[in-house]
Amino acid sequence: MEAFVSLWSADLLALGEEVRRVEDRAAGFHIDVFDGHNVPELLFGPDLVEALRAFTAARIEVHLNVTDPGYWAGRFAAAGADIITVQSGPCDDVAAVLAQIRALGCEPGLGIELHEPASSAATFFGLATRLLLLGTPIGVRGRQLDPAAPARVADLVRLRERSPHHPTIVVDGGVRRHTVPLLAAAGADGVIPGSLVYGADDPAAVLGEIAALAPGSGPGATSAFWSTGARA
Repeated sequence: MEAFVSLWSADLLALGEEVRRVEDRAAGFHIDVFDGHNVPELLFGPDLVEALRAFTAARIEVHLNVTDPGYWAGRFAAAGADIITVQSGPCDDVAAVLAQIRALGCEPGLGIELHEPASSAATFFGLATRLLLLGTPIGVRGRQLDPAAPARVADLVRLRERSPHHPTIVVDGGVRRHTVPLLAAAGADGVIPGSLVYGADDPAAVLGEIAALAPGSGPGATSAFWSTGARA
């Protein structure tokens, strides 16, 4: 599985050091953007992405939780984002925004919130190369994974198998030591870990364990790492 590490869980007073700690093992970094409207929180902007782009060659995913994703997609593309993921709710025309992101030279992603059926994303398989399934409500940390998340991942995998398009399926929220193997077994291609990585004594080792999990692998295929500290 791939892991885009959420910088929301990093030590923000030592962000450069936090990036250096894991950039060689992470698939990339995940930047949540909140505008205080679509989500009642303020978090991260284009200046941070521009600074990261100059600092690391790692891939950068920007997850826009904003009321005007069409405008902000352009700003973050110019700042150096590689992937821009949007939520369908704030988009007047989801297909048009995804096409705009691709035209900007970025990989387009579509977020799927808890209240949205997984099947609602199937319409956009040809436009979104990345599906970001939310395992917790947007804008909060520390919540446990929604119990339905593995089944929702499996639904997306089945829909993808019947489609000529094969977007990557990634889970964001509730990524814990006891949930990662469940998501891998359901067929998820990746996760967005935060505290699981930055709260560990050896973040690189955690990323190595995630990378060793094969999507669709049964629980018996996981290492002892995932059964140690089962609620961590």
